Amino acid sequence: MLRYLTSARIGWWVLILAVAGCSHGPTATSVQPLEAYPFHQATGGIKVAVDPLFTKERARTEFPGGDAFEEQGLLPIQVMIENGSRQPIRAEREGFRLIRATGQSEAALSVQDAFSLVKPPVGWWAALPILGPSASAVRNSDWYKQFESRALKDTAIPAEGSAAGLVYFFFPESDKDLAGARVVFVLRAESGEERSFDIALQGRRDIPGQGARPVPSTPVNRPSKAPQVPTRVEGQGGAVIIRSPAP
Repeated sequence: MLRYLTSARIGWWVLILAVAGCSHGPTATSVQPLEAYPFHQATGGIKVAVDPLFTKERARTEFPGGDAFEEQGLLPIQVMIENGSRQPIRAEREGFRLIRATGQSEAALSVQDAFSLVKPPVGWWAALPILGPSASAVRNSDWYKQFESRALKDTAIPAEGSAAGLVYFFFPESDKDLAGARVVFVLRAESGEERSFDIALQGRRDIPGQGARPVPSTPVNRPSKAPQVPTRVEGQGGAVIIRSPAP
């Protein structure tokens, strides 16, 4: 009996370690040069860019298990900051808001709130009665670390330094269009000086390939000129004078 219990316990821990080994360790989101992102702004020597993981394809590419974000109403927005000013600045989560097209304002979610909003993916081990709860705990802990490691850190960004990370917002699955939405936030310097940013977003979930696109510029309509033709004028004595149009 003792040998059976010992063998069962060893087998149980082997499976737990196997589950932990199959999980993905926390990694940071991929970052490109700031100019490569369609939504960006600069003021006071500080450059920022934002990249919403709006579609299921984008979320899946940048975040393990990101397929669930759209259905559960989670919108991660990647924020990149380049501090070209002469003093350190700080980006605090409380200073970020998402203004939807309806005018409704959404405060940025904490890592814990963002994690609680979505349902962690379930693996095959959850079907095992003896392993299910423990395996789920291991898996949930690993997935929470993904949220935590990718979040924009509330730390000072030194002069000529940079920072990047995700800011999480609630955005209902029923809304398929980002048009009219804006992300607004404030960056504060140690001196107390504030720099405000207001960046318009675009993107569609219901049209393939339209996950994020820059806001198009409004074309300027100029009135077309009527075609000019030479003018025929009758002169004295039957003479005819032809006047060409001015160039």
